[in-house]
Amino acid sequence: MSNEGNKKAWDRFESDIQGLAGELKRHYRSAGDEQHTAELNRSLDQLRQAADAVFRSLETATRDPEVRTKTKETARSFGMAIAETFRDLSDEIEKAVRRPTEKK
Repeated sequence: MSNEGNKKAWDRFESDIQGLAGELKRHYRSAGDEQHTAELNRSLDQLRQAADAVFRSLETATRDPEVRTKTKETARSFGMAIAETFRDLSDEIEKAVRRPTEKK
């Protein structure tokens, strides 16, 4: 894949992650009950675990210290990007959960 192809692939990934975050926010906003919210939380946790597993497997796949270091750095930046995305989502959830309580 060319450098241009790589850039397009990563741009697409970034766009897809942002789209996913938007969809998750929409689902949280429309979650009418605690069971639905709990299911979404389980799904998010499974996503986090899957990402952790991918980067752990990449890290252990090579003995090259530079590759291992780069894998850790990439996992950390990926984790921070995901965390920031879901931090925004968490703020939306908190607001949605507070609304019914504040109306009482």
